[in-house]
Amino acid sequence: MKIIKTNRFSLITLLTFLGALSAFADATFTPTGVIDMIPTSMSDDASIVVGTGVFGVPNLYYTEAGGASIIGDGCFSGLPAISGDGRTVLGCHTDAQGLWNAAKWLGGTDWQDLGTINGGVPCDLFLSGAHGVNGDGSLGVGLLYLPTLCRANAGTWDLVNGGPATLLPAVFDETTYSRANAVNADGSVIVGWRDQLTGERTAAKWVNGVEQLILTQDGAFNGEALAVSANGRAIVGASYAFAGRQAWIWLDGEGVRPIGGNSGGEWVAVDVTNNGKIVVGFVRGADAFIWKKGSGASTLLTFITNRGAIVPPGWRLNAASLISADGNTIYGWGLNPDSLIEMFKVELNVPANDRGT
Repeated sequence: MKIIKTNRFSLITLLTFLGALSAFADATFTPTGVIDMIPTSMSDDASIVVGTGVFGVPNLYYTEAGGASIIGDGCFSGLPAISGDGRTVLGCHTDAQGLWNAAKWLGGTDWQDLGTINGGVPCDLFLSGAHGVNGDGSLGVGLLYLPTLCRANAGTWDLVNGGPATLLPAVFDETTYSRANAVNADGSVIVGWRDQLTGERTAAKWVNGVEQLILTQDGAFNGEALAVSANGRAIVGASYAFAGRQAWIWLDGEGVRPIGGNSGGEWVAVDVTNNGKIVVGFVRGADAFIWKKGSGASTLLTFITNRGAIVPPGWRLNAASLISADGNTIYGWGLNPDSLIEMFKVELNVPANDRGT
């Protein structure tokens, strides 16, 4: 794992030059210089990004001023997540028994293990995994292992009062697996997936603790939900049922619609603005995409270069992982001109009527 600032052509000089050229553009592209980091979550103001390393280094913390740092040795259950206010980070920590736990970062390399429900037993090294945290850092969501060996279910952690984790209710029963992938700002809407009794993975949401399946337009199973807007009114995910393996968006009052997928490949939507008008993601094995309500999907590279962004020759934008609630900031990763995986930042001049706030 390398967390470095690259020196190609003197990075500072290059970025200054590119910034001057695109000062009046509607989009800018910035290589961060951070190698082998996959961004998985960011604060509401986009000032802090957390993520995981490509080659086995989890629990990474990034700011523009400080660069990327490793916050503890970490492990490989769940994905790092940060609260909207930027004060709470969840990740993976190996406990005294050598088990992989969902954990809350206490600063430095110190972590508080969150564990699983009372009586839960590990599956190999896995005990629990964090995947999301709400706006003020009071509620964590993720995966809990149950008293039945290697059975897992979606659950939550009270990050204020502590205590054991709590299972989220099941539409079917505990013989089907589920996981919580994300939670909205106030904790009222949690999204993820639930296996049906026949084994197909189906997107799910828990609204004020009540589980509902998110099905396709014709009522078929629908992959998994990967992100929810801060207000809980937009949900996005990946499907295994739509023709062309399209990504999808669910909007309150409108239901589910497919987005992308017409060019083949498996489309995965991974984040959405607060108003549901802009979605970002990737086509597996191909390129990052962006979708705008009313104008459809395009590759992120095409979208930003058409708006004046200057992307240095040799870059390939593989995935757009995160978009801010207002739609102005995107983080993702791609292959840089040296064929190294590098995190990048895109800034958009989003029109006022498209902003997610």
